[in-house]
Amino acid sequence: MNNNEFTTRFKKAFEGATMAVIARRLGIPHATVRNYYQDGRLPAPEVLIKIAAVTGISLNWLLLGTGEMYATAHPSIGVGRFLEDKINEIVDKRIAELNGGGVQDLGAVDVPDEFDVEASLKKYNDPQRVMHDWFEHEGRAYPHDYGVMFFRGWESFSDEDKTAALYDAKQLLDRVLRG
Repeated sequence: MNNNEFTTRFKKAFEGATMAVIARRLGIPHATVRNYYQDGRLPAPEVLIKIAAVTGISLNWLLLGTGEMYATAHPSIGVGRFLEDKINEIVDKRIAELNGGGVQDLGAVDVPDEFDVEASLKKYNDPQRVMHDWFEHEGRAYPHDYGVMFFRGWESFSDEDKTAALYDAKQLLDRVLRG
């Protein structure tokens, strides 16, 4: 199987959602999803089962590209997703009415660029400094007393392990801070 074709179907299954959104929906680390996107790795069987359960996608279609995309006749969506789609539709319609029929594309002026973890890691090779810069990029203060257990043995980590540790630490810290 061509893993690039899997990656394309994987992205389509999640309707182009960001890696962070997919990680949250599946309950797996961001770094794991990034491996599917960038490295073309295939998920473990238990993750494939989660993907099928969360999206309603047929595993035959996802893995092999054969058969129907959805395992059921109609893909199910949650109430939250339905409401979000309806709200966006109403807002777009109202904006179009106010603008004389067209929706003005304002671009992504309010969305900050995604922090480049790999570039910061390459520049500093210091997990505390990378985390500090990541939080600063988001306009937040980094609690310096955090991260020790995620970064223990840092010198022995491969580049991939360092990146994964940073993403996992950030995900957990965000969850704790929201808490």
